[in-house]
Amino acid sequence: MEDITNRIKQIENELSALPTGYISKKIICGKERFYLQWMENSKLKSRYIKASEFEEITSQVEKRKQLQEELKTLKETPEGIRESNLKRKAARNMLNITGYIMLEDNIIATVKNGEITECNERLLPLYLQRTKYVEGWLASRAIDTHRTNSRLLKKALRLRTADDAQTALSVNAATVTDRYWFKPEGSTALYEDIRFKENYFDSLALRGDPNGFSRKPSRTPELTNIGSYEKCWRLIDGKWWMYKSGTDSEYFSELFIYTLGEKLGLDMAHYEMHDGYIRTSDFTNGAKQNFEPISSIMGENEDYNDCFEKIYDISLKLAEQYLKIIWLDSVCYNMDRHTGNFGFLRDVKSGEIISMAPNYDNNIALISRGYPDNVRREGDGLIRFFREFLKENDTACQMYREMKLPEITEELIDNCLNEIPIDVDKEYIKAFILNGQAVIQDIINSEDIDEDEEQSAGLIL
Repeated sequence: MEDITNRIKQIENELSALPTGYISKKIICGKERFYLQWMENSKLKSRYIKASEFEEITSQVEKRKQLQEELKTLKETPEGIRESNLKRKAARNMLNITGYIMLEDNIIATVKNGEITECNERLLPLYLQRTKYVEGWLASRAIDTHRTNSRLLKKALRLRTADDAQTALSVNAATVTDRYWFKPEGSTALYEDIRFKENYFDSLALRGDPNGFSRKPSRTPELTNIGSYEKCWRLIDGKWWMYKSGTDSEYFSELFIYTLGEKLGLDMAHYEMHDGYIRTSDFTNGAKQNFEPISSIMGENEDYNDCFEKIYDISLKLAEQYLKIIWLDSVCYNMDRHTGNFGFLRDVKSGEIISMAPNYDNNIALISRGYPDNVRREGDGLIRFFREFLKENDTACQMYREMKLPEITEELIDNCLNEIPIDVDKEYIKAFILNGQAVIQDIINSEDIDEDEEQSAGLIL
C-alpha cells in the first residue's frame, strides 16, 4: 500500500514540473510554427516553441501523458481511492485553518481558510515565498508517517489524524530548528508558550520504548521531527541533541565523514556516539538562526547543476559552500544527498540567508551499504555525476579550479580511523578515499572533462 501511495505522490510532484497542454502546428507565411497551448481560467493560452526547445518540450508533453495514464490507473486501486479520500478530508480540514504564521511573536502572514491573504514576504519561510501553499508547508514539517515508531507515538499521544498538516498543527507546527509556528485565530499564545522545553517521548520515538505509552500526552518535538530513520530529540543541559538509530556501518560512515571533514577545516555538524546510538547537536543552537532545507526552493529537484545555479543566484559564498559539500559527497560516496538533508541558515530578524547549514546526514555513504566492489573508483556513479556536472557548468568548474580544496592524506585518514571505535577494513577505506580524491581532482584539472573515466582511475593503495 505504501508503495502505491508513494508512487502517486511522486507522479504528482513530477507532473507539477511538466508543462500542461498540447503542441499545435500552424503554417505562417508558408513556414511551420509550433505552439504549446493550454487552458487557463477558461481561456486558451499559447506560447511559441523555439526550434531549439521543440524536442525537449515534445518529450515533456509526452511524459505528462504517460504519467497521467499511470496516475489514473493507480487512483482506481483501493490504495489510490483511500489516498484520494484522505486528500479530500485534508482539503476540508484546511478550510478551517484560519490564523497567523508567526516568527517568534511577530505575525509574518495572515491565513484565512488555508490561504495566505497578506504577508511579510521578506520574513516568510522560503517554501512559502516560493509557493504560498500553506498546507504543503505544514505537511513538510510533520513526522514521517512511514516510520514504525511514528505510528506508536501518535497512538500514545491520542492523535488520530492521518493528515500531515494536522499532525504539525497539533504542536502549532513548531520545530526545534527554527522559530516559525502557527497561531490559530483567537489564540493568546506567545512563542514562549509553544516552544519545546521538554520531551517525554524521546525513547518511544527512537526505539519504540513501551513505557512511552504510560506517559500523559504532552507537547513533543517528535511530531515535527522529519526524516525516514527512527530518531528523537533529547534536551540535555539546556541543549537539544538528535539521536538516530542505525547499523554499525552507518554509524561508522557518519562518524568518519564528520571527523574527516572537521580535520579538513570544512563546516561539519558535530557527531558522536552516546548510549548506543549516534547523536548530533542542534547546529542552530536553539534556533538562534532558522534552518530551512533546500527543498524549500528546489522541491525534490536534487540535480547538482540546478541546485548550484539557484544557490549561485543567491550568493557566491553560498555557491562555494555548496561545491565543498558536493566534493566531499563525491570523495566519500554519499549516495543520499537529497533536498531534505542540506540547506540554509537564515537570520531570524532580517530573513537574510547567512550561510549553508553545516554538512550533516552522511549515514548512507561510504560503506553503509557494504564495501563498493571497485576500490579504484572506476565506473563510480557519484564520480560520473560529478563529471557531468562540471561538463555542464563552466562556472562551477572554474570555481573548483580557483578554490583551494583541502588535501586528504593517508596519515589524515589513519588519524580519523583511530578515533572511531568501530571495526572496519582500514586499508580499503584509505584506498577508496584516496582514489576518489585523485579521480575527482583529475576531473577538475582536466582540459577535456569528457575524458574516459578509466583514463583517470587514480592511485591504488
